[in-house]
Amino acid sequence: MDSGQGTDERIGAVSSCHSSDDENKYGKSSEAIESEEMAVNLSSDKTVVVLAAHGAPPSDYPPMRVGLLMMLEFAGKRVQSVGVLRAWRDKLANEVRTWHRTADNDAYKVAVDNLAADLSSRLGLPVSVGYNEFCAPTIDDAIDEVIAQGARSVIVLPTMLVRGNSHTESEIHSAVLEACKRHPTISIDYAWPFEQERLVSLFADQVTAHLDRIPS
Repeated sequence: MDSGQGTDERIGAVSSCHSSDDENKYGKSSEAIESEEMAVNLSSDKTVVVLAAHGAPPSDYPPMRVGLLMMLEFAGKRVQSVGVLRAWRDKLANEVRTWHRTADNDAYKVAVDNLAADLSSRLGLPVSVGYNEFCAPTIDDAIDEVIAQGARSVIVLPTMLVRGNSHTESEIHSAVLEACKRHPTISIDYAWPFEQERLVSLFADQVTAHLDRIPS
């Protein structure tokens, strides 16, 4: 949920949870971490991509409950400090995440699943999906699951492209750092931010494709 938080100043400098900037967070020296990474690289080359998508409420989930959940989320620390409100928020968040999904009530999830499948085919790597909000699995659960299945290297790739939003700059970044704490011997990289030149090329190609359709 976008809480209007500022951009994490370390994002961009820290693309991997095993950077020297984070060594104190994990209680290990950079030399020890490098040794673990080397052991990981020698023991297995299994890499998995976790596509970090935004998530959307299903169309048949009561809109008033979505509005209430967003209100409780935006209240931030005030809700966190009141047990009844915190429990209410958590109940609604879990309810909407675990709501039964179909192609009819969640076209966004269908699109993300299709994107993950096509990306997997292009890369020749397994691609899993995690959601920042409104849908399961969470990004944390998606990372934990692929590691439980044997992944030794995880690349977390957000579907949101432009900088400045709290989802990619703060929330997903924090989820990656927390995953690093849970799995200190696994290489977990956050593939963010996207280079401006690549974004310009992507958007320019899309505009050019539509310009070609305009009658001369």
